[in-house]
Amino acid sequence: MMHNKTKSKLISELEGARNRIRELESLLSEKKPMLLSQPACIGGRSADYLHSLVSAIPDLVWLKDPNGIYLACNSVFESFFGAKEAEIVGKTDYDFVSKELADFFCEHDRKAMAAGKPSANEEWLTFATTGKVGLFETIKTPMFDSDGCLIGVLGISRDITDRKNLNTALQKRVDALTKPLDDSGEIVFENLFNINDIQQLQDEFAQATGVASIITRPDGTPITKPSNFCRLCIDIIRKTEKGLENCYKSDAVLGRLKADGPTIQPCMSGGLWDAGAGISVGGQHVANWLIGQVRDGSQTEEKIRAYAHEIGADESEMALAFSEVKSMPREQFERVARVLFTLSNQISNIAYHNLQQARYINALKLAESELATTRNYLANIIDSMPSLLVGVDMECRVTQWNVKAEMVTGLTSHEAVGKKIDVVLPKLAGELKQIHETIRTRTPSVGSLQTVAEGNRIYENITIYPLIANGVDGAVVLMDDVTDRVRLEQMMVQSEKMMSVGGLAAGMAHEINNPLSSILQAAQVCLMQINPEIAANKAAAQDCGCTVEAVYCYLEKRRVLKFLNGIQEAGKRATGIVSSMLEFSRKSETRRTLADIHEILDKSLELAATDYDLKKKYDFRRITIERHYEPGIPTVYCSPTEIEQVILNLLKNAGQAMAGQSPHDKVPTIVLRTRRTDQAVRIEVSDNGPGMAESVRRRVFEPFFTTKEPGAGTGLGLSVSYFIIATNHGGTICVESEPGKGATFIIELPLGGSA
Repeated sequence: MMHNKTKSKLISELEGARNRIRELESLLSEKKPMLLSQPACIGGRSADYLHSLVSAIPDLVWLKDPNGIYLACNSVFESFFGAKEAEIVGKTDYDFVSKELADFFCEHDRKAMAAGKPSANEEWLTFATTGKVGLFETIKTPMFDSDGCLIGVLGISRDITDRKNLNTALQKRVDALTKPLDDSGEIVFENLFNINDIQQLQDEFAQATGVASIITRPDGTPITKPSNFCRLCIDIIRKTEKGLENCYKSDAVLGRLKADGPTIQPCMSGGLWDAGAGISVGGQHVANWLIGQVRDGSQTEEKIRAYAHEIGADESEMALAFSEVKSMPREQFERVARVLFTLSNQISNIAYHNLQQARYINALKLAESELATTRNYLANIIDSMPSLLVGVDMECRVTQWNVKAEMVTGLTSHEAVGKKIDVVLPKLAGELKQIHETIRTRTPSVGSLQTVAEGNRIYENITIYPLIANGVDGAVVLMDDVTDRVRLEQMMVQSEKMMSVGGLAAGMAHEINNPLSSILQAAQVCLMQINPEIAANKAAAQDCGCTVEAVYCYLEKRRVLKFLNGIQEAGKRATGIVSSMLEFSRKSETRRTLADIHEILDKSLELAATDYDLKKKYDFRRITIERHYEPGIPTVYCSPTEIEQVILNLLKNAGQAMAGQSPHDKVPTIVLRTRRTDQAVRIEVSDNGPGMAESVRRRVFEPFFTTKEPGAGTGLGLSVSYFIIATNHGGTICVESEPGKGATFIIELPLGGSA
């Protein structure tokens, strides 16, 4: 029931093409086929018309539903299955062919349906009714209804056996023509010529000269069909085993290669006059061209009867056939044989020239193929280069444009070649003079280029090579993006500078620490010596004729006490600076452990929210905090307190940077991001503050460098942070920032390690 419904839908879909058929018919000449001249009758009998049309197709045509059930087929397909359409419809391939072949058919049905477009394949088919075996090209097309739903698969299969055989024979001929002369394999005559053309030449020669003719292999076995053979040879002698064997031996002798002329002698089988000439290619014997089957007075009936007895043929019949053989004067036959010899030599020469020409063409093709391969190889090398490579001529017009150039500019090679280099690569406008100079002097030149793309500074090296080989004038321009290398070099320089400053800081800290301790101790002693609550101070004052209270009051009114307290506070602050310098200069011995980075970040945020300096400068509660934590981040072997110190310092700096902005500019926001890279955990702390200039960005990690007002910062916070990350943890820390676009500090802590 289901397949009948599907069949009806298919017929309905095909009937929808009727209007289109009418339009096409109107364009035909007045002498249309009778069937097409009456389109009106098609509409009423669309199913019958469709069935007649399909049945008239000489190819196999069938229709299946999506489940592989047959819905229709034509008469040729009936012959394949050996069943009528009524017996096929409603069944599957498994009802008619082997499971292996049915699986093959169904697999290609599924491929066509899955692809949603025609699918082609080749398959060997055996017809059940005739036993015919052939190679067929099958095209399977998925069919859809007006709603786009799959309703079946249409199959059409065409016999391509002859075409395949012809292609195979042609390929053999090409192989023979292109095979080296010294190849150990035999050169076959059939592969050198079109046998149909040779047969026509042989037939016309035999007809024109009145002789029998055939072309054989060097061993005498036939290549062509006999031309103008007499009944004696074709119907009697060659019908016997002994006679045929003798004919082959005679043909082999007659066709041997000779330089002075044809071989002319009586046939070694029937005794009639024959002649032959060998055909060679490059000295290799490939065929015999034989003529003859004529008689003169030297052949007698008695000899023929004797030979009939020898080979087991009927003597009377053989004598009668002998009498029918055409007579020809010896001189005339020799002239025909000379023409045969000339034609054979011409064929040999033509074959040799064709062979040489084919091999020359083949050599050219091989050379072109190798050249194309070399070009592709070089193109692949050029396109695989990470450098931007552009070839230019004397006028600086592009001649070569690799894939990197396409990626950088968005222009394809087709769009760029032929244009001026400064048009397709405007950044090189300032290099035109140097390119011309390089071409003129034929001396390579090296330079650099700095550009800004999307707010980021890009550093590039430019190398210009002159083209000086084989008279080609021009140059090759190589551009390498070295931004990462420049930044790495900057970091290395900064690291070296910080190591040097770190050593200096350690020495200064030690030198400052001693007098600083004395100052703090002296200030503390002075304050203790005037304390009224100490009995010794009272006794000393009485000895001097005054009271401690009076001395204290005096010092307070003269602000001496304030100065002493100031000395003490300043000394403590200096002590903190010295402590930070010492921390910067030597590796911490803090114990490390595996820690959760997300917990460290959250704890740092809690500390920042309650920090006294932060509250004093701005209200941290008005800063929007965004957390973008990648799930599944592994624990990191680190010192949690040191990482907290770094994160807290970055949060404080971000908060202080945003505090100076107008509240109407933007909502202050700090974003914390984490993600895992191949070998590290990456932490990003971003703000939307005022950002920093490039000159500031390069120096932020230098000790004592600060952009804050005097007294607001020591310039050691980021230096210590750099030391903690780079030295204590073997990681990296850097900053990306532009004026007006905030700043992002990036920390990478390596995975691995042990406690």
